[in-house]
Amino acid sequence: MITTLRRISRLLTLDLRVLDEVRVDPTATLPAVVVAIVSIALLGLGGWFWWMTSGLASQWAVLFKSVLLGTGFATAAWIVWLIVAYAVLNRLARVAIDVGALLRAAGFACLPLTLALFMAIRPIAFGIGMTAIAGWVAATQIALQRTSGRSGGEVWLANIAGFGVWAVVMSLLATAANQTAPGPFLAESIWEAVTSGKVAFLP
Repeated sequence: MITTLRRISRLLTLDLRVLDEVRVDPTATLPAVVVAIVSIALLGLGGWFWWMTSGLASQWAVLFKSVLLGTGFATAAWIVWLIVAYAVLNRLARVAIDVGALLRAAGFACLPLTLALFMAIRPIAFGIGMTAIAGWVAATQIALQRTSGRSGGEVWLANIAGFGVWAVVMSLLATAANQTAPGPFLAESIWEAVTSGKVAFLP
């Protein structure tokens, strides 16, 4: 526990050597998964903070859908992201990637998502949410590079392909009736509600 907290603290100071440490440390597998789930949950919580401060109705329903259900769906889609990235990289670069090492490095690479808590600052909420996701993609890119030992275009392609699948799934979950997507994807729910005349505000 203390080792994990120290690694998180170091990552927050941009000490990327942590990703090298955890990928070769089998005992970091469970902590990596926990870091990933908590980080994704905080992305959802940040989106909910923004929803609350925007005066929109159905606040508790959105808490359940976006934060609780959304975390589950987003985590499952994240696993698919890694599977897609693994498959593309294996196909293009012909390298044997340790699945456990990838899971551990990518798990800790989810930490930038905690920035989404600042989505409570309404005027810059969407920008904060997108920055958190961009940081996540960049950190995952580094995790893929450190795990595969490659840094060429094939790693970028693998990462973008995996992220693309994740983003499409999140977009499909963000509808006017069901806001089951975390963070800035709630904006898509609002947009669909506005264009269909279904949006509601608190009095």
